[in-house]
Amino acid sequence: MSSTLLIKKNWTKQSLLADQEVGGRKRGRTAGSWVDEIASQKKVITLCPLCTNKFNPAKVGFRKEKDIPYCTATCDGCSVKNEPKCSWYIYEETYNEVRFTKDESRAWHKRKAEAIKRGYYI
Repeated sequence: MSSTLLIKKNWTKQSLLADQEVGGRKRGRTAGSWVDEIASQKKVITLCPLCTNKFNPAKVGFRKEKDIPYCTATCDGCSVKNEPKCSWYIYEETYNEVRFTKDESRAWHKRKAEAIKRGYYI
C-alpha cells in the first residue's frame, strides 16, 4: 500500500506571481489563440506595444498593471525576446490577492498610523 504525503506550501506574493507566468508559445500556433489560452488559465500576460492594441483585457477579466506599467519580458503575442516596454496584465481576482492599488495602500497606511497613535503597534 502506497502512502501519499501532502506538504503545505506557504505562498508569498512573489511566488504566486511567478507561478502565474507561462513558458512561451509553441511553434506553429497563432498568437491570438496562444494569448486566449493563457487568459483561460488565468496566468500573467505580457504583451509588447504592438500586441497590446490587439488585446482587450476587460473582455476576458484581466486588469492592466497601472502602478508599474512596464516590464522587460518576452511578448506572449509575437514572442519578441527581452522587450523592455511590455505591458503586463493580471487576472482580476489574482490582482486583488497579490497587489495593492494606491488607494488601498494609502488607506492601509492611514489605519496603521492611527493604530500607532492609539498604542497598538510598538
